Amino acid sequence: MTTHHDITAAPARALAHDRPPAVRCRGLTKDYGSGTARVRALRGVDLDIPEGELLMLVGPSGCGKTTLISVVAGVLDRDQGECSVFGTDFASLSSGGRTRFRGTNIGFVFQAFNLIPTLTIAENAAVPLLLQGVPRREALERARGVLASVGLGERTDNTPGKLSGGQQQRVAIARALIHRPRLIVCDEPTSALDHHTGMKVMEMLKGATSERGTTLIVVTHDSRIFEYADRIAHMDDGQIDKIVTHAKDL
Repeated sequence: MTTHHDITAAPARALAHDRPPAVRCRGLTKDYGSGTARVRALRGVDLDIPEGELLMLVGPSGCGKTTLISVVAGVLDRDQGECSVFGTDFASLSSGGRTRFRGTNIGFVFQAFNLIPTLTIAENAAVPLLLQGVPRREALERARGVLASVGLGERTDNTPGKLSGGQQQRVAIARALIHRPRLIVCDEPTSALDHHTGMKVMEMLKGATSERGTTLIVVTHDSRIFEYADRIAHMDDGQIDKIVTHAKDL
């Protein structure tokens, strides 16, 4: 029998009451496969993330972190439970409505970057704006500005294949930031970056929360960036078993 963890500890409760929830999950489950090959990735996740919070999601590999953020961002469908983002449940939207909602409200930094190899990095970063109908010239101009802010201003006409892994990671982050989404979901955003660049990227992401009230969920194994979190949620075996405000309490 799966134990249901109560994660509404005092720090979580206080934050949730101070600000409306950007993300609200109740009893969230997700399985992969079927029959004897079935793997339960999420086992009844409950989670509230207030607007404007930077929540870090930590835990051992395979514990369900990437699955959770993929469900929250509408990339994967849940099996059971509830999940809403800014009061909207993806299950209530059509396929087109889901795409439009994600395009307007959510930025996603994938661990695998997911850059289009035939496009320049400026074109890659501009994709969210182009999907919203922003004129190409304006979209590319804004993309070059965001890329300059992550130290790639001299490389905007390069294709991804001409960049290092760390540089491609910065393009992916620029793409997530460019349309100023209300929620940014990041899967290991500093894993391919050196310490200096990783701190610079986290300063940018943290700045989005303070300047625009953006909500961030950051999956990470990088203890160097824990200091940027408002709260840290620890996952294990498909559940959140602890939420703390200081890494030392993990």
